Amino acid sequence: MTRFNGITLLRIACFVLLAAIAGGCNRGPEPRKYELKGQILAIQPERQELLVKHEDIAGFMPAMTMPYKVSDAALLAGKEPGDLITATLVVGETEAHLSTLTKTGHAAIEVPPTQPEVSALEMVQEGKPVPDAPLFDEDGKPRPLASYRGHRVALTFIYTRCPDAEFCPLMNQNFLAVQKIIASTPELSDVQLVSISFDPEFDTPAVLKAQAQRLKADPLRWHFVTAPAAAIGKFASLFGVTVTSNGTPTLIHNLGTAVIDPDGRLVKLYSTNQWTPAELVAQLKAAPAPAR
Repeated sequence: MTRFNGITLLRIACFVLLAAIAGGCNRGPEPRKYELKGQILAIQPERQELLVKHEDIAGFMPAMTMPYKVSDAALLAGKEPGDLITATLVVGETEAHLSTLTKTGHAAIEVPPTQPEVSALEMVQEGKPVPDAPLFDEDGKPRPLASYRGHRVALTFIYTRCPDAEFCPLMNQNFLAVQKIIASTPELSDVQLVSISFDPEFDTPAVLKAQAQRLKADPLRWHFVTAPAAAIGKFASLFGVTVTSNGTPTLIHNLGTAVIDPDGRLVKLYSTNQWTPAELVAQLKAAPAPAR
């Protein structure tokens, strides 16, 4: 057993005291807590997350629809879409979550879809041609999907006002990483990246151009496009992407990211955010290169 003399013990005590003081000095502000009342629209147990349409949160934010994490997966037990809830929202410096979740009733969900849903049979299938779409880019110029023939293409669906860091902003960051990889990979020099907004009323060419500039998108490799409202919903649904509106700037949507070969056929479709830039690049490399 190691023996300590009085001086050594004193040094240890001083070190512990200084560490405690330093820790106290570096400790951030206490998390803020708010009462949240609303309705559950969707639940994703695997992510410990639920989508809530909530009332005004006094002193914090106006009524809107937002995804929220729960601190404990057990809070989701017995809950289902349509449930009316009261919860405690805990807001820290870098994250927010629900620490309590109480069901207070149930009501029909009144969220009108902005587009018709399509069945799995109507979705474009891997190996099949992807239908054309009347897209226009951040310069307001026509850029139909057919104009990308002869290129391998990675496309994803986003909208610029998306507040969820794990949805559209994550797709943007992933595409930024892919852009860097293909820029340094000669065998991928033909690849084009396409971010498609399903919010054409707000995401005008000027808004999309500002988004492209913020992300430092290379205009030779990465375009931000959209289409008239009547066309964009149907086109997005071919990739399993559905969008609903609750009358606020926040749209309720899922994700879709695809790889398309130079002949316009679907190679791979990711329907969640559970893919990495390296995986997408691997799919692009696996797709046949265009004929020289």
